[in-house]
Amino acid sequence: MELFYLSLAVFFIAGSLVEYFFTKKEHEKYYSMGDFKNSVQLMLLGVLIDTGIKAIAISILIKISAHAIFSLGYDWWVWILCYICWDLIFYCKHYMEHNVRFMWAIHVNHHSSAYMNLSTSLRSGVFKSSYRYFFWAILIFLGFPVPMFLVLYGIGKIWAFFSHSQKLGKWHILEKFTVTPTHHVLHHSCNEDNLNKNFGETFLFWDKLFGTYKESSEQLIYGITEEVNHNDFKDVVFHEFNSIKKDLKNAGSFNQKLKIIFGKPGAFNNKNK
Repeated sequence: MELFYLSLAVFFIAGSLVEYFFTKKEHEKYYSMGDFKNSVQLMLLGVLIDTGIKAIAISILIKISAHAIFSLGYDWWVWILCYICWDLIFYCKHYMEHNVRFMWAIHVNHHSSAYMNLSTSLRSGVFKSSYRYFFWAILIFLGFPVPMFLVLYGIGKIWAFFSHSQKLGKWHILEKFTVTPTHHVLHHSCNEDNLNKNFGETFLFWDKLFGTYKESSEQLIYGITEEVNHNDFKDVVFHEFNSIKKDLKNAGSFNQKLKIIFGKPGAFNNKNK
């Protein structure tokens, strides 16, 4: 599995480089080497931090599987059900990442780029391992085998990788049922009307079911509303944590501090995120 995920990382970087060289004439608008560098650094730092934690987390997931509610095997329908269930859990996790401020402080790394291309998918939340395995555990506790989930998780990341490219156009009939670049680029825009929309990773029906689906024909602006010094990698990683720290210093009560940490981003300082 480590080799599988390492291969994915190499594939994602290589794919981004291919797109970079095929869009030479549009570099100023479509790619920035400085931004590309930040994206790769975010991914590699996230992988470095997550490597040791993942080994421990997977061993815990294996122990959890011994106490699963159901005993599910490797039949073909279990693979399909596992992918659908994980996509729902991912939707919930992604929704929380945009609506719980300490999670947003981690996830915001993925949104801080003013560019939208394949390399944007590399911009992983550096400290995502602090919470993501709790969501993985839900699926394992339901009874899905750990190896099955890990394989399908990787497949989901491949799908998500391609959904970040504006150059892949519309995906025909898949536009009606799955998340394509058409939908996901809107999710990365900071246009006020598009905030907190299109959270799904593979399937569209979760967004349509929970009222977070949106289409738009307006000119999209990518990135976040806060100012970030993209030439300072430390600021790229920690800018929202620093904002939380400042707000905590100005907080007057314990309840207000809890709201700053666990409340909706922007609820304390009235800034949209």
